Amino acid sequence: MKSYSNKKMKQLFFAIALVAMTVLTGCKKSLSEIVMPESSGAPYELYVVMPEELRGTALDDSIRMIFEYPMECTPNGDAYFRLRYLTPENFRSSVIKIVTNVFTVDIDAQNAAAPVVKTERDAYALHQVIVNAHAKTTDTLAAYLPQLQESLRSIYVRNELNRRIETVLDKDHNRTQGERLLKLQNVTMLIPDYFKYPGVGAADSAFFWCTDNGMSKESHLVVYSIPYTDQNIFTLEGAVAVRDSVMRANIEGGIDGSYMTTNKKVVLPEYKALSVGGKYVGELRGMWRMENGLMAGPFICHIRLDEVNRRVVFAEGFCYAPNDSKRVLLRNLEASLWTLRLPTDNKLPEIEVTL
Repeated sequence: MKSYSNKKMKQLFFAIALVAMTVLTGCKKSLSEIVMPESSGAPYELYVVMPEELRGTALDDSIRMIFEYPMECTPNGDAYFRLRYLTPENFRSSVIKIVTNVFTVDIDAQNAAAPVVKTERDAYALHQVIVNAHAKTTDTLAAYLPQLQESLRSIYVRNELNRRIETVLDKDHNRTQGERLLKLQNVTMLIPDYFKYPGVGAADSAFFWCTDNGMSKESHLVVYSIPYTDQNIFTLEGAVAVRDSVMRANIEGGIDGSYMTTNKKVVLPEYKALSVGGKYVGELRGMWRMENGLMAGPFICHIRLDEVNRRVVFAEGFCYAPNDSKRVLLRNLEASLWTLRLPTDNKLPEIEVTL
């Protein structure tokens, strides 16, 4: 029996390696996606990693002020995050260190004179974000962190939205409702699989509405469009006026004469201009309520200009949960809104916020 030459052996090993790589990449995943576990932990749960002796200090107060800040336009001021604390020793355990959202504190006299905050992504697990804060003293870090508070909150929120889109909506969305949306409004959006129940607009047959039809709490998505007339639509007053007009005509309450409107007294609506992938997105947040009725809750609306068809598209999520936190319900709706695509859109990039 003839033995292989060195050249033939190399060719054989190359062929085996090529087959292995084909198998590994056949599902279009990177090596890190195959080897790394998915991050764990409840949505919008943030693990603060710092020594036990720092609990109850000014630094701890600063961290709580930033991450337990009330969400915009929620009736009971739901906090941005639920905080959990770990010591550095506990965090290093193999199970705990794959949690999704981590904020670490490093106080050391050898650190740089000015506080430093750095972000790591996918350090131990996919869709994981770790923000590391370094300082010489607790007082300097406690005074510095509030200057970054909006960016710090946004880093974790955007990470959670992307995690929801990539691990839930991309894999398990309601195709029936998606096809119905495309037919009615000629746009696409990833709708949660459990939104199985279509709503029917009272006045507009093209008004898209679907819901999970929950018992103790419920979530809804609506999409509608109006002709583009002027830029005033992309202002707080203009957006609210359009919303109130369309919702009044299409969403009626259970009591005769009741209809949906925007609360303009208890919790004032807010409008923000965003840019994602070079595309303008108007974001309207506020509280909805039933005029001549009893129901109310928070909503978030994305407003896009469809230049080709000379129209403005409104995509909104609203929820009702009188006895529960609205944080996760509202954020899950927001994740779907970020997947809205107009006919001329290419795929928009991942939502990113950096310090």
